[in-house]
Amino acid sequence: MLNRRKNGIIIRYSIIFQKGCFSLVPQAGESGNGELTFKVITFGCPVNQYESAAIESAMLERGFVKAKGRARINIINSCVVTGAAAAEARRVARKIKRDDPRALVVLCGCYPQVYYRELQQELPEVDIITGTRGRSALPGIISRYLKDEGSAPEVLVQEHGKNGGFEEMPPVSEYGRARPVVKIQEGCNEFCTYCIVRQARGKSRSLPAAKVLDQVRRLLEAGYREIVLAGNQLGLYGYDLGDHDLPWLIEEISNLPYDFRIRLNYVEPVNVTGRLLEVVAGNPRVCDHLYIPVQSCSDRVLKRMGRRYRAADFAAIVNRARELAPGISIWTDLIVGFPGEEESDHVTTMEIIRSLELAHLHVFPYSPRPGTPAARLADSVRPDVKRRRAEEMQELDRQLVYNYNRSMLGKELRVLVEKVELDGTDCFGEGYAGNYVRVKTLLKNNLPGGDQPGGHFVTVMVDAAHPHGVVGRQIL
Repeated sequence: MLNRRKNGIIIRYSIIFQKGCFSLVPQAGESGNGELTFKVITFGCPVNQYESAAIESAMLERGFVKAKGRARINIINSCVVTGAAAAEARRVARKIKRDDPRALVVLCGCYPQVYYRELQQELPEVDIITGTRGRSALPGIISRYLKDEGSAPEVLVQEHGKNGGFEEMPPVSEYGRARPVVKIQEGCNEFCTYCIVRQARGKSRSLPAAKVLDQVRRLLEAGYREIVLAGNQLGLYGYDLGDHDLPWLIEEISNLPYDFRIRLNYVEPVNVTGRLLEVVAGNPRVCDHLYIPVQSCSDRVLKRMGRRYRAADFAAIVNRARELAPGISIWTDLIVGFPGEEESDHVTTMEIIRSLELAHLHVFPYSPRPGTPAARLADSVRPDVKRRRAEEMQELDRQLVYNYNRSMLGKELRVLVEKVELDGTDCFGEGYAGNYVRVKTLLKNNLPGGDQPGGHFVTVMVDAAHPHGVVGRQIL
């Protein structure tokens, strides 16, 4: 053992001989303020959620201690899709340092991958900057930084190469949620004019099927009941491997001998094939839910966005999905106030979305990302107009959600109960059905016992609907 002092804090190290040399590894568990606690703060999509869980597992494996409150080491896994997400990452980093000047702040993920040069100058509160590559090495990087008593920001961003493969991260030991994410694909091959994801993540790469199956099997053996398959352009899974595609992988996963279900993260319209719709509709293991981000239903706006489909193509996908799986829940993303969007474009999008009777909308006011073609467009929409259009679209979303929830009245739903509470002598469970409707149900006394991290399935008869979900009673 070796004790060293940094910023007034005593840190205990083990001396390890590995690969022909000695190294110092910080040991968690010191008394008082010296404890090497950490937390991972996550912004953004399910892909980021998976990566944060993997970073957390790597930190625990290295001997760091997960903090319940304030942490010595703060890892911010950031998002850059919107200006608001980037601004929130900056705010959190500054607050951590302001509250505790001794805290170590690490900024990783999509935001610094694209803008690390600017961040190095503008965000001195951050001690270590890394991007979307090499994050499995973070425990070692942090250990070295603490050992060397680093003072200047350390920038470790690696650019995405043309032929880079899928970068595997450490196995996830546990998730803080009942529906764990498995990242099976990363990167994007599209050239949307508003989007920074391709710069942040590189071209599409896929995790080999055998490794996907191994990760899913481990989670199922641990007791999880729903697996979310995620990627930046999920529908491209397997194209770079040249052997299998997403529908094939779903079928392979569904053959695993456990009681579970598969949920898909969003799939771009250009990647929704007839075969994928057939698998979603015909495989009982797959949730009756599709998340297809259309962004706009104005063909003129779609063309300016660089989207390779038109509104009629999206409508055809929705209608075909409903033919194969009546009652399927279909969600979408919508960007409001894109440069050059006229009132007629907004009205057209509202009318088409309303007519398609989607189940939920994620509405985003357009946020220019420096370095994208759209950020250079001169005909921006006035902030007050953008705000009003977003409010109208959000009101439409509330109507659609309520209508879809009401369509569940009198139906039986298989619900993954994630939370149980007692109310007097009654026991209530809350969770999600396969169609992603939130369900609260009166439970019978035969709910399986024991600690099951992934919850339990019950069958519920829906008796009432409200804007945020449905209420029912367990019948099986």
